[in-house]
Amino acid sequence: MNCLIESLEGEDLRKYSFVIPVYQNRKLVINTLKALDYLETTEAISYEVIIVDDGSLDDTFQSVIFVPKKYPFIYTYLPRTENSSRARARNYGLKNVTGDIVVFIDGDIIVRPDYLLKLDRFFEQSTDMAVVGMRLLLNQSIDEQIVRNKSIFDKNILSSFYTGVDFRHQIFENLSYNAGSMNVPFLFALTCNLAVPKKWIDLTDGFDEELKKWGIEDIEFVYRLCQKGMKIALNTKGTVIHQFHGSKEEETVAKGKIKEVDYNTSVLIKKYPGFLGLSDQEIYELFRSIAHNYKQLEMDHTTRSIEICYDDINKYEDIKTEIRNYAEDEAVRLSVFDYVEDSDLDIFIQLMTNVKAKILYFPKTIDFFR
Repeated sequence: MNCLIESLEGEDLRKYSFVIPVYQNRKLVINTLKALDYLETTEAISYEVIIVDDGSLDDTFQSVIFVPKKYPFIYTYLPRTENSSRARARNYGLKNVTGDIVVFIDGDIIVRPDYLLKLDRFFEQSTDMAVVGMRLLLNQSIDEQIVRNKSIFDKNILSSFYTGVDFRHQIFENLSYNAGSMNVPFLFALTCNLAVPKKWIDLTDGFDEELKKWGIEDIEFVYRLCQKGMKIALNTKGTVIHQFHGSKEEETVAKGKIKEVDYNTSVLIKKYPGFLGLSDQEIYELFRSIAHNYKQLEMDHTTRSIEICYDDINKYEDIKTEIRNYAEDEAVRLSVFDYVEDSDLDIFIQLMTNVKAKILYFPKTIDFFR
């Protein structure tokens, strides 16, 4: 195992550690690392980046080392074996983490400059949750230059790349953007954009390396954390950009990956017989559908439907009081529509405790291109 470390001095109140597994995607990860160099911080936060090369045979090492960086950087190379997997690579990355919050992204992800600022909104208030973000999907390749000159972050340029939003957006539009209102929010906690406090990760043995094929290893990991009491929150303001590399994302597992996801599903079934109260066949169907069969797991027994519209920032405290008043009524299905762009109402709702009502949250100002 070869390891190269570049470091900077200094500590801040919250340090974020990006853990990024890569394999044979040199061109994409160069863009990933360059975008990370543009991250905006405050006196309260800092970050480091950890790359785990899972046995690439291209010139990934030479490529990533010469990307200019202002952040502490660690590169680790793992020789390819029959046990190589995303789970194994992330576990190796976790061994080098020095931050308080671990941010998992993939080597094809581009983060926006304000990514940490939008993420830190949550951890400034609590470190007892994982924060899940979504992706904007590019449907054609991009030139490295538009990342270098930051034009990829321009709304008009970004929208010209025939972009789409990942499958979870439509699910949340139907279900809610409040993870606390869901029975199984861990189904949507994917390591393409996921932040987890290190103190919670330390309660586990990391990712299950028996899940060595494609898919499920991140869901199973977060499921175990939830079993230990960790909460999940959704961050609609921290959407990352997913680079195109050959195929568009579908709403179900691609045919070429079904055998892989079935293999990991068989491992999960042995580990958790009767997972989520489903039959083995239902579990296979759940993961082949990339969690689109979630509806059977999200039963709603409320009898009263109430709607609240938040459209005036000056009424923030009044809205919170109104939500609290309904929260104790288990018969209520409360839908909150948030029209205030700079609101932190999403965090307030998702951090609420002792909630008996079903509180649905729908931000009406989501702009994935911004």
